[in-house]
Amino acid sequence: MKVIGVLPVRYASSRLPGKPLKEIEGLPMVIHTLKRTQLCKELDEVYVATDTEKIYALIEQYDGKVIMTSDKHKTGTDRIAEAVKDIDCDIVVNIQGDEPLVNPEHISSAVKPLLNNESVNVATLLCRNDRFGDATECKVVLDKNDDILYMSREDIPTSYFEKQKQILKLYCIVPFRKEFLLKFAAWEQTPLEKIEHIEYNRILENGYKMRGVVVDSVAESVDTPKNLNLVRNLMKKDKIKELYM
Repeated sequence: MKVIGVLPVRYASSRLPGKPLKEIEGLPMVIHTLKRTQLCKELDEVYVATDTEKIYALIEQYDGKVIMTSDKHKTGTDRIAEAVKDIDCDIVVNIQGDEPLVNPEHISSAVKPLLNNESVNVATLLCRNDRFGDATECKVVLDKNDDILYMSREDIPTSYFEKQKQILKLYCIVPFRKEFLLKFAAWEQTPLEKIEHIEYNRILENGYKMRGVVVDSVAESVDTPKNLNLVRNLMKKDKIKELYM
């Protein structure tokens, strides 16, 4: 099977304008994500999909493969679907460009369910934390087969009756079978997807399953200045960056 990684990256961000170019340890954030993704042995090729000339030029500057896409996409997954439609591959891994601490081994862990089980069309990484009440984090609950039941920006499951010590959060490394990705992109946005602002609820609302893969990680997506400061501090002690810096 041919497995490729695609980073959907846009310059505009309401909470942190220009975030792909924010500097971390001397490199733009998106370059950290790209370089770390390129270290994953499971991926045959890695691309960046963007709608911004500035990002396109930056990726070329660092010798990355980059594809220009429409600026009309509402989600990153829709963007990568456009990017890969003419690429010969079997599995497409969506690696959010704002995951500068992504671990290459975790990308491999996310892909394995699709390589080992032909009935799995899409999966995602998950990790545990105790950050309750943070709407920037997407929380997840699983069934007994590790398939996702629901995703929300509210804390789930509830602590109303019994205090929860930890919650599962989305760690945005999401492998799709290419055929299923193109099907996903053809669907209209769904009500819960819009309410939660989590595109993967579109999969659940259309009656399909999404496998969850729990890993031990301090995964921190950068959505706000607070996230960025935290990542800058974590990157100082990070060992993976020594492999590409």
